[in-house]
This record gives sequence, structure tokens and C-alpha cells, in this order.
Amino acid sequence: MPRTVFLYALLITLLTVGCRLFSAPELPNTPAPVPLNTPKTEPLKSKLPALDGVWTIRMKHSGGIMGLSRSIEISSDGKFTAVDERANKTITGEYSFDELSKIKEQVSTSEYIAESGPNSMACADCFIYDLEIQGDGRKFAAQLNDISLPNSGLKPLVDHLRGLIDTALK
Repeated sequence: MPRTVFLYALLITLLTVGCRLFSAPELPNTPAPVPLNTPKTEPLKSKLPALDGVWTIRMKHSGGIMGLSRSIEISSDGKFTAVDERANKTITGEYSFDELSKIKEQVSTSEYIAESGPNSMACADCFIYDLEIQGDGRKFAAQLNDISLPNSGLKPLVDHLRGLIDTALK
């Protein structure tokens, strides 16, 4: 029993001394830090490339608790390729003029709002959306997740592309 008490006393002493060694030294007459009031910055907004002439859209939909990995690539001539890597399934086809018009309309009316901050991509078991658009001599790329998507300005476009993937891979 006395041996156990001695060991606990020794352990507490070592922990106390160890914590004291690694704590910041106290400086006399040091004023407390004053929080800085930083002005809020406007979120960074950017227009997507115009889908005139030759263009391509790619979106990969991955993640989640089940490890989903699907993608779609659509080109200006209407041809598309949808892939489900888990099911080892690839579907190719061609969209109608009406469907291409819907896609072009969504891209032209979308404006990407970049989320800033350290938690913008912190999301366990969320779906990840890698979106890439090439057109008008420009390339746009963004990675979104279930948390950042609603405020990104791209939710309607991503939802539409996700629906096209689901329909193609039925």
C-alpha cells in the first residue's frame, strides 16, 4: 500500500513538473491580448466558362459511407460517358439538343461562390463532387461536398448532373 501511494505521488509530481516546463512563462505586467476586429471579406465569386463552340463538362460523384465512385463527361456534340467504378459499368450515349440546352442554361446562369475557412472541406462520410468545365478557352474546376455545395451557387447544376448520372446508369 505505501508503495502504491508513493508511485501515485511520484506520477503526479512528474506530470505537474512536466506540464510546468512546457507552459508559457508568465511575464510581469503583460497586458491581455486584444482581439482584432477584422472586416468581413466578400466571398469570392466567379462566372463559369461560356459553353460556346467546343466544350466539355466532367463531374465525379464519390465518397459517402458506401464508397460511391461515379462520373459523367458530356461534350458539346452531345456525346456522354457515364461510369460507375464500383459496378464496373460504363454507358455511352448522346443527349438531345433540348438536354444540351438545359445544361448550357444552367452553366450560364450559375455563379460559383468559393467558401473560405478551414472547415470548407471538412466533412466525414460526405459525398464529394469534383466539377470541371472547359469552354470559351477557359477551364473551371471546383471540389465541393455535401456541406459546401448548398452555398456554392452550383447546387442546381450539380443536382442536374447527378440526375443524369443516375438516369444513365440505371
